[in-house]
Amino acid sequence: MASFKDRFDAGIKLSEVIKLPENSVIFAIPRGGVPIGYAISINKKIPMDIVVVRKLPIPFNPEAGFGSITIDGKVILNPKFEYLFPQIPIDSIAREVLSEVKRRDFLYRQNRNYKDLEGKVAIVVDDGFASGYTAIAASEFLKQFKPKKIIAITPVCSTDAKKLLEKYFDEVYCLIESDKKPFAVASFYENFHDLSDDEVLEIINDLKEKKLLWE
Repeated sequence: MASFKDRFDAGIKLSEVIKLPENSVIFAIPRGGVPIGYAISINKKIPMDIVVVRKLPIPFNPEAGFGSITIDGKVILNPKFEYLFPQIPIDSIAREVLSEVKRRDFLYRQNRNYKDLEGKVAIVVDDGFASGYTAIAASEFLKQFKPKKIIAITPVCSTDAKKLLEKYFDEVYCLIESDKKPFAVASFYENFHDLSDDEVLEIINDLKEKKLLWE
């Protein structure tokens, strides 16, 4: 049995049990983290932005990633896949993924500069942490804006990802933690469709109307 109807349902359930500081800013990882962050934002009346990072897919198994990349081009490699690195074109994959990251940032954020986070708590949100590497990319990117704290929250995560993320975040909160292998985020959702750009933009526009978009 799936734990959540969809991402919005997961975000509502997460927001009902987690306490966040008043000086928080939510940073949702697109696309899947956006409905989660949105639900928390409207429930808690906390502003939300989007942090565009992306996994680097393994060519012969694109659902899995060998690392991640930030919008400023920083590549974070997962040492678990070190044995593959000589066999895969890391640089060309990184360039291709960075191009998509920049496209999304332009579409979702109009390439706005990220605001200073001094005195704020940055909350990184995704629909699940499987390996944790996209969340690490988000953390590494946001730290340059000097938040007071940085917290990772998600409805579901693997035990391994949670342990890893605790090295990069001040706090990590996961509603459902599982040590089952292989770990699949999708298995916890009844509806886990790939969100479209239009769905993300609809959420962003609604946040703007509600004056909850951090810009």
